Formats: sequence, structure tokens, C-alpha cells
Amino acid sequence: MDNNDFVNETGAVEVSKRILRLYWLVDVSASMSGKKIGEVNYAITEVIPDLQDEAAKNYTVQMNVRAMKFGKGAAWHTSETKIENFEWTYVDADAPRTDTGAALALMAEELTEENLGAGRGLPPVIILMSDGEATDDYESGIQKLLAQKWGRKAIRIAIAIGADADTEQLLKFCSNPKECPPIEATNARKLVDSITWASVAVSQSVSQAKVGNSEDNIIPLPPMPQETIALGAETTEDEDDDVF
Repeated sequence: MDNNDFVNETGAVEVSKRILRLYWLVDVSASMSGKKIGEVNYAITEVIPDLQDEAAKNYTVQMNVRAMKFGKGAAWHTSETKIENFEWTYVDADAPRTDTGAALALMAEELTEENLGAGRGLPPVIILMSDGEATDDYESGIQKLLAQKWGRKAIRIAIAIGADADTEQLLKFCSNPKECPPIEATNARKLVDSITWASVAVSQSVSQAKVGNSEDNIIPLPPMPQETIALGAETTEDEDDDVF
């Protein structure tokens, strides 16, 4: 019997599921208002059934999700919830700041060994979505996140929304900046595709990975989403309106 298994009250051996935690960190600064935050809300709502379908197929992994919003400071938007029971509540974007450093510091507080355990486990998946440059101490937030074992082991993916997003800052957040740099979502379709890929495909790869105790484990990720519109191609009026 594996160490993760247990005997239930009938004497049958059951498999103890490994927990895969997925976190969405959503920028709610005023520059995200309108189409950008609308598409984020839409994408997360649409991706939940896909995540639930994946969870139903996996008998060895339990997916839990949690969301944070950050603008003037940072706060948890939802509690940690099993994906089977998770419901998304829309967020608005009207904050006068982009306190990304505060978001990373709050994330670091979540990823302590006291909360997630000190032993072997699946690395969490953290998806950071922002359209601007941090207005607080971003470097301090990064340092606090990486000071945690689970912060270092996490699969950290950044989605840069629109042309004004600070990709250099977001690059420092990424766990594999060479193979998976910030995804530049310059239109609504690409934003939805990016959130879907980062949530579903990446979580699926992590759940299937064999993870040891080393912090140097490299989990192969699926191919990143490609541009919806080829460079140099003509765009329709609707596609032009879709650009951030």
C-alpha cells in the first residue's frame, strides 16, 4: 500500500488524492476597466466547466482554486474551494493603483509550509494577470514569494494584458522565463485563450507529473497559445475593435 493510501471503514484501500492548487491573481486597477476586466471575468467563468471536467477524469488529484484581486493593496476574492464547488463572482476594476508587490507578498503568506505542508506534493499553479506597471515595491514582493519553498516550486505564469503591460517586471515573476515568458494578450480572443491555456492545459500537465522532493523539478508545459491573427494579415473591423 502506498504512503498516500488509506483503509476506509469497510477495510477497502482508497487512494488519498494529491492536491493541486490553482491561483488567479487579477489586476483590478482602473486601467483594466471596461473590455479588459470584462474579458477576464468571461474567461474565468468559461474555464470553470473545463476544469471541472478535467477534475472528474482524474481520480488521483484534487484541484482547489482561489482568486485574489489587487489594485490599491491586495485581498483574497475567494476562499480556497474545490473546483467542483467553485463559482466565480465578477470583479470590477476601479482602483487608483497597481500594487502587484502587495499581491505577491499576500501570495507568499498563503504558500507557507504550515498551510501547504512540508513534504512531497504538487507545485501550485499561479496565474498573474496585469495590464500595467507596479506602483508599489514589486521587488520586495518577488523576494517574499521566492523565500517560500512553495513559492519557488510553483508554476508561475504571467499574462500581460494590452500594450502597456510591463513585461520586464512580469518576466521576473515567471518560473520558467526562457521557455514560458509573459504571454502578451493584445486582444480579447488572445486573453481568453491565454487564461484557458494557463488554467486548463498547464494544470493538466502538473497533475500528471511525477514530482519529487527536489526544488529543481522541471515540469514540461504544453505548447503556449499562438497569436489568433497572423502577423501581416488583414483584420476585419470587428477584430480591430477587439484590440486592447
